[in-house]
Amino acid sequence: MRIRRKNKRKNNPRKNLNLVYFAPSLLTVTNLYLGFLSLNFSIKGKFDLAAVLVIFAAIMDLLDGRLARALKISSPIGRELDSLADIISFGVAPAILIYLWALKDLPKVGSLIAFVYLVGGALRLSRYNVLAARGISARYYFEGLPIPSASMVPVSTVLFFKTPPSSPVFIPLLAGVIFTLPFLMVSKVKYRSFKDINLKSREHYLTVLFFALVLSALAAWPRYVIFFLTTLYVLSGPVRGIILLLKKKKPVEQEDGLGA
Repeated sequence: MRIRRKNKRKNNPRKNLNLVYFAPSLLTVTNLYLGFLSLNFSIKGKFDLAAVLVIFAAIMDLLDGRLARALKISSPIGRELDSLADIISFGVAPAILIYLWALKDLPKVGSLIAFVYLVGGALRLSRYNVLAARGISARYYFEGLPIPSASMVPVSTVLFFKTPPSSPVFIPLLAGVIFTLPFLMVSKVKYRSFKDINLKSREHYLTVLFFALVLSALAAWPRYVIFFLTTLYVLSGPVRGIILLLKKKKPVEQEDGLGA
């Protein structure tokens, strides 16, 4: 009489757990891949699609950080991989995008401005990694403009205008804006991190309502809303600093760290 052996190939909880812990790195690699695709489409002249891919890369970057914090897992390899993905998706890709879209019309100066933006992003990420290795991370405010937020400036500009306006003032003005971004990234200007938003609080209904309104506006007028929100956030840091300076009041959150 043959005795049937039970199939021992059951779901291994440890294996499934390892796959869960690998999820943040998978999102980081997706971020990197989207940045690579964005570069490819910029070279082909498909600037709208290249800009949209950078936005999706930013979403992947946001999700991998949130997931890693939720699982309470962090490693030097994961942190370095995230920074390498960020310098491609939010450094190289937006620099090439805005250069080929408009700055190439400024001989020599255009390529220099795009390169300075890239250097600023690299310095921003390097400073973030140094402080993160020391256990210093952002709570309420980022110190300096995060590179994903900086990348939204060229991205939202491309989506908003579609093609560079014929005004002779536009490209020099755009060059000045892009040239300012690396200095904001390496500065000590405070930017809200929004990590302190607690959906379990009594005020979470207002937060949910606000995000619902933003999503509705994004669905109706995506390029206008992205451009407006990007401009508002980039200006929020310097405006906050000026207001505090005028009030002669030091920022309360001086102990806060950096965000990528």
